[in-house]
Amino acid sequence: MKEKNFARARQVLVDAIQKHPEAATDNQIRRHVVEAINEQIGEENRKIYLNNRPDTVAYFNRIYDLYVAALACDSVEQHNIQQKQSIGKKAKVQQRFYLGQTLLPYRTNLLGGGKFFYKKKDYASAFRFLHLYVQTKVSPIFVDSKGDSILNDPNDRTSVAVLAVLSAYASENPAQVLNYLPDALHDDELRPQLLEIGSKTAIQQGDTLLYAQLLQQGFDAYPDTEYFFMTLVRFYNNTLAYDCALKCSLRMTNLHPQRRDYWYMAGTEQQLLQLYDDALISYQKCVEIQADDAEAYASIGSIYLHRAHVAYTHFDLPRTHPDYVRQKATITKQYQQACTAYEQARKFAEGNTALWLSGLREAYFKLNRGKALKGLEKYK
Repeated sequence: MKEKNFARARQVLVDAIQKHPEAATDNQIRRHVVEAINEQIGEENRKIYLNNRPDTVAYFNRIYDLYVAALACDSVEQHNIQQKQSIGKKAKVQQRFYLGQTLLPYRTNLLGGGKFFYKKKDYASAFRFLHLYVQTKVSPIFVDSKGDSILNDPNDRTSVAVLAVLSAYASENPAQVLNYLPDALHDDELRPQLLEIGSKTAIQQGDTLLYAQLLQQGFDAYPDTEYFFMTLVRFYNNTLAYDCALKCSLRMTNLHPQRRDYWYMAGTEQQLLQLYDDALISYQKCVEIQADDAEAYASIGSIYLHRAHVAYTHFDLPRTHPDYVRQKATITKQYQQACTAYEQARKFAEGNTALWLSGLREAYFKLNRGKALKGLEKYK
């Protein structure tokens, strides 16, 4: 240290701490490490001031190391004090004031290091700095003898949390994404992107409850952000929560009554919930908006075909029964309506036989339209 070979002094001290337990628990030796690193920072500061080829990366990393060393020194001192007090010896804090005052001038630089590495796209390093900056906001090392904080940090918790989330996400650190997300979500401008990042991280971590909550928050606040709507509906469908998916879809039809896709999704959910009358209304809206909507016509056909199947299942009356003719006519009408819808689907998407061929073949068969049925033989 006297020779101002601070790098060598630091290395000797670190080697001693690593090799000898008694050195690791000596808070004075720990303090010497802090002093050596602080002197190294001073050297780099002078290079910056003189514009003498300063190493910016080394400068920030030494500030980070200084914080880590000071926190370790304080921790060792507190442990030693507790040990002495446990056997009845008096002991008081000696290093904490020095440590806090040593670190205090570098608060802005610690945060600056995080921003520096973030701009360099070294996101793992950026997160280390940002995390340490936030952690030490409440560190006792920055508390005076009266219990008051000596920090003069600005009110930057939200902005730093945003950078921490983005850095953690970019460096594949999902646990810390979720750790900083609540504070970051106070940023109104970036909240949609943060909710999306949070939801993707939550499902990556297997937290389906948080995943759904974040998606729902996003959809509630930003329904026009397609990611929230589509992902939330997919989640509800995968978990068989069709009623929840329907609520989302109906909200979108209210917001965008001329968007065909939202009506089709609503019809799909209504069909899954066996709300067939409602589904027919939704599909009909589709064809009103898009006259050549083969998918919607096919879905309409499937509903009428289903109704015909149900009616036929319950049709067990003898021919002499007064209601026989009426019920038979009802079933025939259902097949006729299915047939009309499937024919429209065929008209607008003849090449997509999966939409209409099977249903139309059945309708023709039940309606005794032999010639039309024979005409379907060319389709496979």
